[in-house]
Amino acid sequence: MQWKKLKLPDFAGKALGLVLGFLLASWQGAALGIILGHSLDFHRPLIFKWFSKLTRKLALPKPSERLYREALFFCLGYIAKQDGHVSPQKIAAAEAVFKRMNLNTTQRESAIAEFNQGKLATDQIEPKLEELRKRFSKKKLRRLEFVEQLLNMAYAGGPAGNNQLQQLGSFLPLLNISPAEFDGLHQRIRIQKGYQTNQSYQQNKAPSAPVLLQAYQTLGLKGTASPEEIKLSYRKLMSLHHPDKLMAQGLTDRALEKGKEKAQEIQHAYSILKKARGF
Repeated sequence: MQWKKLKLPDFAGKALGLVLGFLLASWQGAALGIILGHSLDFHRPLIFKWFSKLTRKLALPKPSERLYREALFFCLGYIAKQDGHVSPQKIAAAEAVFKRMNLNTTQRESAIAEFNQGKLATDQIEPKLEELRKRFSKKKLRRLEFVEQLLNMAYAGGPAGNNQLQQLGSFLPLLNISPAEFDGLHQRIRIQKGYQTNQSYQQNKAPSAPVLLQAYQTLGLKGTASPEEIKLSYRKLMSLHHPDKLMAQGLTDRALEKGKEKAQEIQHAYSILKKARGF
């Protein structure tokens, strides 16, 4: 509730002061209460404004938002450490995130602790990201925003290292982010940082190991699969998930949308493997 939006009578403070003063000290207290109440009425806008700011500052984020922040700060520290050391530029990038989130002193101290813990630990990454995916299963934009902030950390102070990009690629299945969606974010970050144009990036970029692994998993194959096996699996999966076939089954709009997304993932995985295997 925003206190400045409360609509109270102009004499509310005086009335309250009169009643409380009379209860505490009879008519003399009532007179003093009216004087104090008048001061309260006069300064009410400033008091409500100050109180509104205070309550917003002290308000705790919702459990899902706390989980999001903790996982983000932890992973920011983890990605920052992947090139061997945490540079001043990466620390500045983390501070920019803290500032953008309007963290108070206590929240900022917790964020720094999570960031430092992320630099040292690895066994907590997977459970944190899986829990994040579950809590934000219907909010893909938030999950994409999460990955985008990690990409910004990877590019803080210079081009992202191979270790950083490989680790980010390993996060994709845990967050239910497709390689195509990651590539789109990666392109945009690179262009913003001025490292490559969109065209040169698209022409020169080879699929990374995590992207290839995800492509094989999407088609239900191992990395040793032959081109014939890849083609056969692609055809079988597309026959199951093709939008026209799903529509004929009379599925709900939600089920159809999921089917379309799955078909797009299958097509993208197949195109990645075709390029990587040269067939």
